[in-house]
Amino acid sequence: MAQLHYIRIDEERCNGCVLCMKACPTKAIRVRDLRVARIEGYCIDCGECIRVCPRGAIKAITTWSNASKLSPYTVISASPVLYTQFGEDIMPNEVLLALKKAFKYVYDQAYTHELFNLATELYIKENREKASPIWPLISPICPVVNRLIAHRFPSLLKHVLPIVTPRELAAREAKKRLRHEKVFKTEDFGVYHVTPCSAKMISISSPMFLETSYLDGAVGIHEVYDLVTKNLQHLEEEVMLHRSGGVGLGWGISGGEIAGLDEGNCLAVSGIQETIRYLEKIEMGLFREIEYFEFRTCLEGCIGGPLTVSDRYQAKHTLQRLVRLFGQEKRPKYASAQKAYEEGWFFAERKEPLLGEQEKRLGIREAIERQQRVEDLLQKLPGKECGACGSPDCQTFAEDVAEERVALAACIFLRQGKKEGDRP
Repeated sequence: MAQLHYIRIDEERCNGCVLCMKACPTKAIRVRDLRVARIEGYCIDCGECIRVCPRGAIKAITTWSNASKLSPYTVISASPVLYTQFGEDIMPNEVLLALKKAFKYVYDQAYTHELFNLATELYIKENREKASPIWPLISPICPVVNRLIAHRFPSLLKHVLPIVTPRELAAREAKKRLRHEKVFKTEDFGVYHVTPCSAKMISISSPMFLETSYLDGAVGIHEVYDLVTKNLQHLEEEVMLHRSGGVGLGWGISGGEIAGLDEGNCLAVSGIQETIRYLEKIEMGLFREIEYFEFRTCLEGCIGGPLTVSDRYQAKHTLQRLVRLFGQEKRPKYASAQKAYEEGWFFAERKEPLLGEQEKRLGIREAIERQQRVEDLLQKLPGKECGACGSPDCQTFAEDVAEERVALAACIFLRQGKKEGDRP
C-alpha cells in the first residue's frame, strides 16, 4: 500500500528543476530524467518542497480542497496563528466572530494550550520522581517532528510527551459539549482545525499516538483568509469567544510553548535542519540536563507554516503585541487542571506508532549485503551531489541502484567517463 501523505505535485507545472528534491529532509522526492518530480520515499508532510518550488507546482491537500468531504454541520477550532494574519489592530475575538459568521460553532484553541502547559508542568514533576526518568522530554505538538522521529530516530519515541495535544483536546471537548447540549439533531457534524500547515492532515487521518483523531479534517489558513477578511468588515455580534491569556496565544511562535511553563529546564528549536541536528545530538546522549524540548520544523514556529498568508516576521510582531496585551498569566486554574490531570483528562490510550515502509527491517545478512553493495557503488560515483541522476545525492542514488529502482547508467558523470574511455 502506498504511503499516505498530503502533498500533491502538479505534473503539468513541474519542470523537473530538482529544488524540491534537494530541500526534502527525508529524501523522499525523485526527478527521473529531469522531467517531473515524484514522491517515492517517506514523506513527513513538512512542506519544505512547497516553500522552494518556484513554479507553484506543489500544493498541500486539505479537507477544504474537497468540499464534499466537509460535514453538513461544520465546527471550527482555530489555531492561534490565525489571529496573527490580519494586522496588530485586529483582536482574536474579532477573528473568531468573523469565522462565526460563516460557521455556526467556533472554538478558541488557545485556552486549551494553557491547559496543556499546566499538564506538562505536572508531568515534568512526576518524571523527576521516577527512578529512571527519561530526559529530555520532547513536545508532541508538531506532527512533522513526530514523524521525523519515527522515521529517522525511533529510539527517541519514548521521549515524546504522552499527553494529548491541545488541538485534539479541543476537538474532543467540543464534540462532548455539542452532543450533551444536543445542539444538532443529527450526529452528522465535524470539527475542523484551521491550520498553518498541511502536516495536521496526516496527524488527523493517520494519527501517530491515538487510535483515532477527534478531529474530522483540517482547513488551511490561506483557505479561510479572504472569508475572514470580508467578515471582519461587518461584525455585529459582541459575544466573547476568546478565552485565553497571552500564554495560549504565544504558542504560534518558536519558544511560545515553553514560555508558558513554570517548571523545567527547557529549550526551543525551530527549522527543519536545526531540528534534525538537535535530534541527532539527543540520540547521541547529549542534553540530558534539559527536561523539555519544544521542536517546530517551521522557521520561527507555526507562524512560518506553508499555509499562512502573512509574512512570518510581521506575524511574529503581531503575536508579541497580543501576548503583551493579554498578559503572561494562564487563565485556567491550577487546581482544576491538577484534578483533571489526576483523573486522566489529558491522556488517551496510546498506540505504538507505525513506521514508514523504509523502516521495515531487513535480516542481518540481507542488511549487510545491501550496505556492501551501496559502499561498492559509492566508490564508483563522483560525489558531485548534483541530482542530475534523479536522486538527491550520491548516497541516495547508490541506495536506489542497490534496490534496483534505477540503473547505474543514470549517473551522467559515469556515462561521460565511459564515452571518453571509448574514444580512439
